[in-house]
Amino acid sequence: MAEGSGSPNYLKAAFLNVYNLSLLGGAATASAITGDWMIALGALGLEALWLVLGPDFKPFQRAVREAERTEREKADRERVEKLMAELPEREWQRAKALDELRREIERDMANNPSFQAILLQTELEKLAQLHQSFVRLASACRRAETYLQAVDVKDLERQIKAQEGLQERMTDESVRDLAKKNAAVLGKRLGTIKEIETFLARARGQMNLIENSVRLLRDQALTMTSPDQLTEQLDDLLTGVDAVQQSVKEAEALIGGRMDPIAPIAAPGTETSGATGVSEGRFKNLE
Repeated sequence: MAEGSGSPNYLKAAFLNVYNLSLLGGAATASAITGDWMIALGALGLEALWLVLGPDFKPFQRAVREAERTEREKADRERVEKLMAELPEREWQRAKALDELRREIERDMANNPSFQAILLQTELEKLAQLHQSFVRLASACRRAETYLQAVDVKDLERQIKAQEGLQERMTDESVRDLAKKNAAVLGKRLGTIKEIETFLARARGQMNLIENSVRLLRDQALTMTSPDQLTEQLDDLLTGVDAVQQSVKEAEALIGGRMDPIAPIAAPGTETSGATGVSEGRFKNLE
């Protein structure tokens, strides 16, 4: 979704305005060349007046907001294009088709006399947000699926049972305690995997909903009699997307952390192999 929140810093924008900096620079240069410091003092006086009045000048504020919106949209497009380049072919095709639908809706909305220009721009931005959200969800799903494919759930379950078996059979308290802790860690990893699977199902469902809803909007764009119809549908979609986007952050936090396999504790006296300390015959010892 489009980023950037809060009001622009109009004072900063007024000072960094290219015309303002050019005039300040020109005045300073002229003052230095001619040796007439009144030029510099006059420029500073005008600068102070501009910084007091300029930030509250409505046309200037509109220009600043438009410039920031344009810059934000450019950055969003670049991020989305980068994410799309990393998507599998099928997901890339879906995202591309969705973007084409968005452009068709924009065209039909522009030709619909029920829509006013100001409202039209607002709804077009929401459509762009939906496409960006779809791409981000697709990217998050790709990462989640890659992680899940690298994890052997049955092996994790088998390791947990092995640790539980050690707790029951071993008499050494330190070994039993380590087995208990190891089982707890493995259980947390298993829980993490379930959370990622749940996120994946939610994200896929939200992606399908975005696609189906945008296709419906494409069908309705020319015949809508009130802009409120479009606003309501887009707002409902964006609300649902926002909820799933929070899940994206949570899933990325889970996937981004170190979740290397935890080796089970071998029974005392068994020979270990390699740096993992996993006995080649440990599961025979646990039978």
